[in-house]
Amino acid sequence: MTVRDKLPGPQVWLILRRNCVTHELKTYLSNAPIRTPFETLVRMSSMRWPIETTFEDCKQSLGMGDYEVRTWRGWHHHMTLCILDHFFLVRMQLRLKKAPMLTIPQVHLLLTAILPKRSFDVPWVLEILGYRQKRNYLAYLSHRKKRLLLLN
Repeated sequence: MTVRDKLPGPQVWLILRRNCVTHELKTYLSNAPIRTPFETLVRMSSMRWPIETTFEDCKQSLGMGDYEVRTWRGWHHHMTLCILDHFFLVRMQLRLKKAPMLTIPQVHLLLTAILPKRSFDVPWVLEILGYRQKRNYLAYLSHRKKRLLLLN
């Protein structure tokens, strides 16, 4: 049973895993149900490295850490797109298995190099810039109005 703030918490598993070569001991807590097979607990406790590698790839190559959102919904939208992007790249990585095993950044670079690039014309760019400036100004007014209401 875990203890938090000197109060009893939920029952948890303590999983100990020792490396047979280095004898390094790793500890994990799990809130899995009591009927969970031991093999499942061991397998799930070893999933930390692949998950951390996935997040590292997403942050370095796919912009997961570059979000500039103001709402919870916007954050979820950004994270969902990054995860879908990563899933797509992993599928491409598996599909290109005849080539040497490519890393996610290498697949990203490959797709960036071979996919056609959109050509931009000046009127289109000016239209997009005008739209974004108008949206930024409206957001500024909205936030300013909220701050003024909080001060009164």
